[in-house]
Amino acid sequence: MVYAAAALGAGVPVALGILLALRSTQARIAWLLLAHGASVGLLLGVSQATGTGTAALALDQVAQGGWVFLFLWLVLVAYLVPDGHLLSARWRLWVGAGLVGVVLFLVGAAGDADSFRQEHPRQNPPLGALPEPLADVLGVVGLALVVLLFIGSAVAVRVRLRAATGVVRTQLLWLVWGAVAVPLGLVVGWTNHFLLGDHAWLAYAALTVVAVALPSVITIAILRHQLFDIEVVLSRTLTYAALSVGVVVVYASVLLAAETIGGTSTLGGLLAVGVVAVGVSPAHSWLRQRIERAVYGYRSDPHRALRLLAERAEAAEAETLATSITEAVAEALRVEKVWVQTDNALDGEHVVRVPLRHRGQRLGDLALEVPPGRRLTPADLALLDDLARYAAVLVKASRAGDQLRESRSRIVAGREEERRRLRRDLHDGIGPSLAAIVLMLNAAGSRTDSTERSALLDEARAEVKDAIAEVRRLVDDLRPAAIDEVGLLGAIRQRAAALSGELPIEVAGPPSLPTLPAAVEVAAYRIASEAMTNVARHSGASRCRVTIAVNGSLQLTVADNGRGVEQSLKDGLGWTSMRERAAELGGTCTISPRTPNEGLIVHAVLPLNDTTHHLADIMAER
Repeated sequence: MVYAAAALGAGVPVALGILLALRSTQARIAWLLLAHGASVGLLLGVSQATGTGTAALALDQVAQGGWVFLFLWLVLVAYLVPDGHLLSARWRLWVGAGLVGVVLFLVGAAGDADSFRQEHPRQNPPLGALPEPLADVLGVVGLALVVLLFIGSAVAVRVRLRAATGVVRTQLLWLVWGAVAVPLGLVVGWTNHFLLGDHAWLAYAALTVVAVALPSVITIAILRHQLFDIEVVLSRTLTYAALSVGVVVVYASVLLAAETIGGTSTLGGLLAVGVVAVGVSPAHSWLRQRIERAVYGYRSDPHRALRLLAERAEAAEAETLATSITEAVAEALRVEKVWVQTDNALDGEHVVRVPLRHRGQRLGDLALEVPPGRRLTPADLALLDDLARYAAVLVKASRAGDQLRESRSRIVAGREEERRRLRRDLHDGIGPSLAAIVLMLNAAGSRTDSTERSALLDEARAEVKDAIAEVRRLVDDLRPAAIDEVGLLGAIRQRAAALSGELPIEVAGPPSLPTLPAAVEVAAYRIASEAMTNVARHSGASRCRVTIAVNGSLQLTVADNGRGVEQSLKDGLGWTSMRERAAELGGTCTISPRTPNEGLIVHAVLPLNDTTHHLADIMAER
């Protein structure tokens, strides 16, 4: 059994080291695997040597601390994976101090006469011995540095893993998976020693598994890191390894406690089996969720991912909502970069996009950059799709809020601009006219000559007429008088007649319209006037038709058979004003071609629900 373990534990690492030397550029790692295989073979061979000659005793003395070499080379490999270099100059000093500790430990162990005599009674160390205090100091200091060297390898891997992406991250996960064999081997060894009676075959089997498993995984990490999804394998391994260790510890603890208290192991065994049976299922579920979350995110727990997204969105300010969404998605899927993409820019090689749709409207794409060497699994894609659906609602709400704030700002700015214009017109126009009228009336009152008095009164009458015309102009700018005089349809027909000329404009609608909010009437009239004006000035059409319908909302359509409008005019102030007038009331105004080569259709929808009535009334009052 020992020789088979030695052959396997030494042969596999040596073969893998040769393979790495031939197939990769990682010469340092290849040499360390060769050294590991040679050390395993030599140490297992020495452990079975039965010679009593001076040479055999000297070999035993030198090998007293040789167990370090069963792990040393693999520990050094952990510092170098995946690129064959240490992290920094400080890490070089750390590894150097650890290697000095290895030398000190070997010297102290070899010079410890008491340890040698325990293995070889009544024999003196053939290579001499160190003074006992010196041997103890060297052994303790060296062992402490060796332990720190071993612990440091785990820290170095963790540091690399936290900063790694793509292929490097995948390779390091392979190393972590292989390293699980080390604590498992130790657990098996301790269990064998303390509970099972030190079976030699089990000890050699555990040692062989550790000696073979980790070099094999290191080779795969360097040469075939895409062999399969290491994240899934690692999470499952960690889950069942932790569960197995927990079961052993709980079973042994309960058994020992029952035997100590009750003096019998039978009841303790039954009690331990019961505790393990009851606790293994919830423990498995708890471990699996946390390990999977740490390794590859929330793809096995989509509800938790959605809660994470909801919590981040709820805590975010309006200005940072998009950032909070993308950060939550990145954390849920364990990727580095996520963003909301609204254009059709070309994607990179590793970019995955999922549409953001809300009630049939595409708001853009949720894009994420997958690290090189990683492939999204169907579970990842399903989770991404779920997150995109929820994110679309948040993005839509955010944009609606932005549009509402912009619309309110425009309304306030427009109102203040209108007030300024009214003040200027009243101050510069009607005000001086009224003052002039007062002066003329005063002058007329002071005249005794009827002819002069009549002339002054005529001038006053003319000034009054001008003032009345100015007042009507101002009132018409606020709300066309024709709407109150002949209704919305009649006002639009009057405007159409004024614009017709050689272009006939037909206005169609129901015989009578229901009572409409004042702001809706003004918005419909302004949109219709602007659309008809554009048709008359720019379209070259031979006919135009305006249609009004009321069906839960006021729908206004202006269609012509002209040549359409250039993009510069379509994006001009008039078209923008039409869209904004509709948007202020919660409606829409679209401009689209009738056919690919003929005419345009302006279609405005102005809602008539209670909220719109209230808002429209407020705007009309302002």
